[in-house]
Amino acid sequence: MKIKGLDFLRVYAIILVICYHYFPSSMSGGFLGVNILFVISGFLISYHLINELFENGKIDYKKFYRKRFLRIFPALLLMIFLSTLFIASIDNDYSVRFFDQFLAAFTFNYNIFEILRGGSYEGQFIRGIFMHTWSLAIEIHFYIIWPWIIGYMYKKSSKKRAIKRRFSDLFLQSTFYLAIFSFVLMVILTIIKKVDTGFVYFFDLTRMGSFMVGSFLASFVKRFSFRKIPYNKATIIGIILIFIMALAMSYDSKITYFIGFLLTDLISGFLILVAYANPNLNEDKIISRLADYSYSFYIFHWPVWTIAKNVDPTSKGLIIAIIITCLLVLFNHHIFEPIFKEKDLIALSSKRTAQKINYPRYAYLIQVGILLMLITSFSLSYAISNNADDMMSLEKQILKESVNQDIEKINLDKKNLDNFVDKKNNKFIKDAKKDTSITLIGDSVMLGPRQYLADNISNLYINAEGNRPLDDGANIISEMNSTGNLGDIVILALGTNAEKDPTKSLNKLVKDFPDGKKLILVTCYDNRYPQPHPVSTAMKKISKKYDFITIMNWEDYAIKHPDFYKATDGVHFYGHTKAYKAYLKLLDESIDKSLLTKAKGE
Repeated sequence: MKIKGLDFLRVYAIILVICYHYFPSSMSGGFLGVNILFVISGFLISYHLINELFENGKIDYKKFYRKRFLRIFPALLLMIFLSTLFIASIDNDYSVRFFDQFLAAFTFNYNIFEILRGGSYEGQFIRGIFMHTWSLAIEIHFYIIWPWIIGYMYKKSSKKRAIKRRFSDLFLQSTFYLAIFSFVLMVILTIIKKVDTGFVYFFDLTRMGSFMVGSFLASFVKRFSFRKIPYNKATIIGIILIFIMALAMSYDSKITYFIGFLLTDLISGFLILVAYANPNLNEDKIISRLADYSYSFYIFHWPVWTIAKNVDPTSKGLIIAIIITCLLVLFNHHIFEPIFKEKDLIALSSKRTAQKINYPRYAYLIQVGILLMLITSFSLSYAISNNADDMMSLEKQILKESVNQDIEKINLDKKNLDNFVDKKNNKFIKDAKKDTSITLIGDSVMLGPRQYLADNISNLYINAEGNRPLDDGANIISEMNSTGNLGDIVILALGTNAEKDPTKSLNKLVKDFPDGKKLILVTCYDNRYPQPHPVSTAMKKISKKYDFITIMNWEDYAIKHPDFYKATDGVHFYGHTKAYKAYLKLLDESIDKSLLTKAKGE
């Protein structure tokens, strides 16, 4: 029995995800579409497994896994094969650790791969070409484990009378508590600051709740009867609510993890219930066809877009990517998958007859072809990875500057120790002229020009680190102040890793900022998102309230000089001498302005 209405929901979910990948700044929470897909999967898998148990008293595991394999693997194999062929033609940074990425995607463990390497879905300089397979990995893990758990619950219930009722009770209770456990775990891990957002996002147990919501519904609709729910009105309300969340929420926002995922799962479950309550629904043929293509669209769109935007990041590149994706989807669905499954080719139109293939005659040729695809993918990905650098170019620069910074920190500590010893021995002599000490706190953007700035500004100490969010600013200032390493003027160059609403972080920073110090806020530039950057806007707003804050408006200057970011990721301007000089000039001017202002508390 096909449940009508789910095709539309599946297509809607895929559109959200694809829009998130194509337009991340406009659809910052489009990844919520993955939650919808997880809920649908949980519902359908549990629904059909329960049916099988009620009809046969057992699950045919071999048949189940064979069906899942034939549904999932052909498109994945074709995607991995083609991606491996073309990866060498784009930026060398994509080849770094490529074999590891290949194995993670091929073995359906990409989410674990991201957790182990401390990955962040949005915080990476170069996103892997197989990165989108993280959700497929979680789904496969669910497919592997869940049938056995359902089978065990049924076996446990079969020892007593009223098997179906007892099984239903046990199933509903188990899925309910597992869903609660998953959502609570997500909230707890989000609260713990030491736990990376990437871990919460990619972890199987924090994502299990979506599958459990769907599974709960699968048993619920079989156990209880309910009235018909108005389909159009309820569905429109549901998809609008999810759409609003997809626009408002973001990967880094804690509200996404506190309530965004849970609300999406509950609304998705409600929409499934609405669809189930309307068995006579007339489903559009175009929607049904798009639903058939949905998995292929998900598999192919990301690597095609990754390669296309590397060649041409403009709208032209996007159009080309969409066209190529559509062609690959058609080829996979109508030709490659049927051949892999030894079925008739699927006609593009229902008016045309399906093309038959004499599989006994061509079986050897087909098997050799698939084997060659596997061997080529493995060997080529290994060769690409083996010939690539150990680190991306940006990672190398960051490592180099981090080492230089550590050396400078050691020298600073030694200088402070020498001064302390001089004081203790009454040999400390104050200079007639008091030099103003300056501390710059930054993220990976500052690791590039740090040595250039330190060489040209006296008494400047730079404390920079990759992936450092704006939230950390207050704690860093407090720690440096407590150890006596905080300068008279503090320059804050953070924000590219900020949350969507930075006002709260800035207010806390200003409130906790130590008396007797002056603050310079450097506005952020990130050409991947619309300007002005929300952090820059918040910085300008808060600077008007306090006399001890000076603004260094780097964003406005950078917007007028896009050449500073040529051949970069749009955030870091490493190696651009003109950009270094411009940054130094603005920083010097900002320091001069700051010297004329009062310190906090004066």
